[in-house]
Amino acid sequence: MQKLQAFHVCEIGASHIKDGKPCQDFSLSYESRDYAVAIVCDGHGGNKYLRSDRGSRMAAEQTMEAVSELMKNRFRKSLMGMKVMDTLLTYPEKFMSQLAANIIYRWRECVEKDFAGEPFSEKEIAVLTPKELDSFQADDGWVTAYGTTLIVAVMARNFWFGLQIGDGKCVAVSDKGAFSQPIPWDDSCFLNVTTSLCDVQALSRFRNYFSAENLPAAIFVGSDGVDDTFGTDDALHDFYQTVLKLFAEKGMEQAKVELQNYLPTLSTKGSQDDIAIAGITNVKT
Repeated sequence: MQKLQAFHVCEIGASHIKDGKPCQDFSLSYESRDYAVAIVCDGHGGNKYLRSDRGSRMAAEQTMEAVSELMKNRFRKSLMGMKVMDTLLTYPEKFMSQLAANIIYRWRECVEKDFAGEPFSEKEIAVLTPKELDSFQADDGWVTAYGTTLIVAVMARNFWFGLQIGDGKCVAVSDKGAFSQPIPWDDSCFLNVTTSLCDVQALSRFRNYFSAENLPAAIFVGSDGVDDTFGTDDALHDFYQTVLKLFAEKGMEQAKVELQNYLPTLSTKGSQDDIAIAGITNVKT
């Protein structure tokens, strides 16, 4: 038997507190008897991403809605005449692309509604350069203001997958304690440059991983504020190993409280950036 548990924590970065900026990271999680979800979104810094805190929240919420709809309908027939679950297991790449397209569509609908209800104020756009302002006024250029990355991990009883655009990392832990980062890295993400949901070609920039074998014992997804704090993959994996030990010793609820309380220290001593972490544990009972 499996017991799936999910958690999420998020904390504003030390540098954002100093500069009077909002937290631009957002995380969500969900668990049920049959599946669990972990989501992290990181709104971009920089003046032209002036509503990225809203963009990251909307991305996480709409991704959760898209995944919930998928799992709710997984035993119904798809347009291909197969059950949705059979389609997923047989054509995972195609299915991941469809899910990514659904997320993009939902997110753009949300940001368009937000923008229509509250156009940019003079104060918001006052920080833009003339070039940035021109780009906002061309076609849907204003969508850039909501730019964000996204990582989602979903684990069910007979499969798991990860879907990502932008930086940050998804780390899986096998039942033998081996760490891996199964979602392929995007070399377009370098230093302060990252792919984004606001990109015109966002769909082609999603990466994914799917497996119906050897389900991991745990999955962690984290924003780049976590990566930059630890610097190396080995150090990052050591941190997640410590988190797993904390879960084992204190239980999920108490461990989550202690982890949340530690995040301000982690940001101050590390990247100074916002930090968001979400994850799933798969405990055999």
